[in-house]
Amino acid sequence: MSTVIIEKYVDGICVEELRLPAAPLRFLAGLLPAKARRELRRHGLDLEELLHDAAPASRAQWMDIEEKQVAKRIRITRGD
Repeated sequence: MSTVIIEKYVDGICVEELRLPAAPLRFLAGLLPAKARRELRRHGLDLEELLHDAAPASRAQWMDIEEKQVAKRIRITRGD
């Protein structure tokens, strides 16, 4: 079963990892308004590439965020 892997990094160290099945995420992503999809793409997350490619995406997608005044990077990949 295909999964989406979300990893949170602080200062280059992975501090949290989450693995989710891709099928339910495809369904939920389909419910997002077009404006939300565009905003995610603007921030570095291309849902089409991540969830709908026949094979898992070969490249990681990164998002920079700030959480509790700490800069963090989120790495999102798809695996089998």
